[in-house]
Amino acid sequence: MSFLGRALAILRKDLKAEWRTKARLSPMVFFILLMLLVFNFSFDLGGAALREIGPGTLWSSYVFASLLSLGRSFADERDNDALDALLLAPGDCGAIYLGKMLGNFVFLLAIELLSLPFFALFFNLSLGFFLLPLLAVFVLGSACMASAGTLFAALSNNMRLRELMLPLLLLPMILPALISCVEATGLVLANDCCEKLFPHLQMLGVYAVVFTVLSLMLFEYAIEE
Repeated sequence: MSFLGRALAILRKDLKAEWRTKARLSPMVFFILLMLLVFNFSFDLGGAALREIGPGTLWSSYVFASLLSLGRSFADERDNDALDALLLAPGDCGAIYLGKMLGNFVFLLAIELLSLPFFALFFNLSLGFFLLPLLAVFVLGSACMASAGTLFAALSNNMRLRELMLPLLLLPMILPALISCVEATGLVLANDCCEKLFPHLQMLGVYAVVFTVLSLMLFEYAIEE
């Protein structure tokens, strides 16, 4: 089987398993809605305040919800001792990373798109075509979190305190991408994204590509530690 074929096979397996169990999406949805509800009662968001506080609220919810999903990236393989079989199979181990990363990307992007209407409802945000650039921010932001998160999920997979180590390893690494996501989202909500948005999108794109390439190179060593 080719490199891409192995990656797509792992992606299909993860998507089918999640479709049956909802073990990752359901906690993420509940967590994000709970955080948005708490922030809704904590702040009187609207107008200028929405543009100043809203992006941080939104991406804080996404980051902490993503930890729930990323922490279970290799849970099924670990519980069933299937990870050793995947590593022993002929072919590049990077295909395992790519398949898992694409699965995490799909889950994160889906949860962001599902939660946006609730964010608009809770914080009196009028939906319109001016929010279309937010789709690019979501895609690139999800790619950044998935590329870095999948590698560190593999690195912490065999650790005894994996639930604690994953946030400690991941959060400092995704901070530059997270800052760009918050700034870009603020520009979109302020409807001021003609020229100022592109540098943030460019930074997110470079971060995702660089971290994906590095992870493909380092995954075999990370997963065997």
